Amino acid sequence: MQTWFSRGGAWQEGEAADADFSWFDITGREDQGLDQLAERFNLHHLAVEDCRSPLPHAPKIDDFGDYLFIVLHAVVKTPDGRETDEVDIFLGKKFLITYQDRPINLSGPNGERTAAAALIAALESGIGVRPGSDGALYELADRIVDGILPRVNALAEQLDVLHDEILVSGNAREQHHEILALRARAGRIRRVLTPELGVIQRLSRGEFKEISEPNRVYFRDIYDHLVRADLAIEELREDTEVALSTYLSAINNRLSEVMKVVAVVGALMLPGTVITGIFGTNFDNVPGLHNNWGFAVMMTAMAALAVGMATYFKKKGWF
Repeated sequence: MQTWFSRGGAWQEGEAADADFSWFDITGREDQGLDQLAERFNLHHLAVEDCRSPLPHAPKIDDFGDYLFIVLHAVVKTPDGRETDEVDIFLGKKFLITYQDRPINLSGPNGERTAAAALIAALESGIGVRPGSDGALYELADRIVDGILPRVNALAEQLDVLHDEILVSGNAREQHHEILALRARAGRIRRVLTPELGVIQRLSRGEFKEISEPNRVYFRDIYDHLVRADLAIEELREDTEVALSTYLSAINNRLSEVMKVVAVVGALMLPGTVITGIFGTNFDNVPGLHNNWGFAVMMTAMAALAVGMATYFKKKGWF
């Protein structure tokens, strides 16, 4: 468990009795800090159980009178295959508690960080943050939300690559499965972000005393960012529909080419089939049947008709 406190607008690591408020960041179920803080701040056991539960919870906000219990989701790639990971937050006038089951990668593919590590790095570098525990919550939520759009854009770029491969190669079997997987990922992300929009909106409209009026406008800014991310996900889902339509068009075009070749071959073989059928009838009085050149004349006629038909089809532009 990492602990920070604010006094007179200055942040320091650790705790102080005369601090304006304290911030506790907990990562991992094995950390006993949550139990200690639950007893110290009289946290409701149901909220603590939600934190410790291995099952993900939808974004929500519960008002327990003296504090708020907030569940947000960061868009990450989790080890168990989920697209988002949960960040549990307790917000009081004098304290802020953040809890995550595992480190959450907010910094891109090259570094694992907890959801609060980006804010801690800002504090250590001396960057100013909004005053109050609700100001620290804003800074944390802002960094979580700001990490969503780059992830969605990365999915969109991956979709563009798949779309180009379909257009270039025309062989879209593997791309088809990847496009469907991307569409499913976008759907899972949006199902989480939709209730998260409601949480941030409630924080921004003065419903809770823990959120001071000067900080409400900043939560509205987060809400705007979430709306943009939601629109980007919707555009991604629409783009997957376009990519799937392109895939189906590529399949249909390929099938049309195959059927055209089959039809041309069948048409060229038709005269020979007719001729061989006539000369294969069970009659003895067939012209040329007993002629030494009959077979050669028949084969020549078949070849001439096939060449003539192929020349005609070519002039018509049928192949």
